[in-house]
Amino acid sequence: MAEFVLHNFGFNSVKKKKKTCEISKFNLLVFFFYVAKHLGNLSFRVWEKMKDNVHFSPVILDPNTAAKSLHLSDDLTSVRNGDPKQQLPDNPERNTKYASVFGSEGFSSGKHSWEVEVGDHPRWSIGLVKESVDRKGERYSSPTSGIWRLRHGDGKYSDVVGQTLKVKKSLQRIRVQLDYDRGEVSFYDPEDMSHIYTHRDTFTEKLFPYFSIGESADAETSDIKISKSEVSLLFSNKLALN
Repeated sequence: MAEFVLHNFGFNSVKKKKKTCEISKFNLLVFFFYVAKHLGNLSFRVWEKMKDNVHFSPVILDPNTAAKSLHLSDDLTSVRNGDPKQQLPDNPERNTKYASVFGSEGFSSGKHSWEVEVGDHPRWSIGLVKESVDRKGERYSSPTSGIWRLRHGDGKYSDVVGQTLKVKKSLQRIRVQLDYDRGEVSFYDPEDMSHIYTHRDTFTEKLFPYFSIGESADAETSDIKISKSEVSLLFSNKLALN
């Protein structure tokens, strides 16, 4: 009986070791598969380098800057354009000519990043705006007026100078990234961290997150939302199994 127990224990031990070994091999193969897959992806390597250096900024909308046609959520993280127009004071900060709203916190140094959920909304512009931008009169949605943005309208995406951008698929979410000291505003598709475009400039004053929203018409997405996701979570998701 003792011999049987010892034998049986030995056999079970070998089985456990074998099973553990097989699991380890499987995990190792999965690991190398994803390493090989992503190391060949330039956008992933860029993401690897930037993830530890970029401050993921929780953006809150500033209701004092919102145009009368824009309706903000109670937590100030989403916005829609629609009736009825609100009766709002014409304070100096408010955008009165264009359907725009700015973030409540500005940046004058460092690296900052946030994500915006756009879904199938047909008309929007998101990016950054300088503090001294004209909020009451005529202005261009371009660096000449102090706006650096990615625009979506008429089924197309365009950069700050109006040039049409080529994208692999319809963008559901946008990552905006500012490197103030290097004078760079970049846009990414956070689904795979593919680079959409980067504009380089010289910044001389504080910049604020910028949102300009058209009416949603028949689209399922009526609100443009600022994502509350954290960088660490987004990074770990890149290596998760589908």
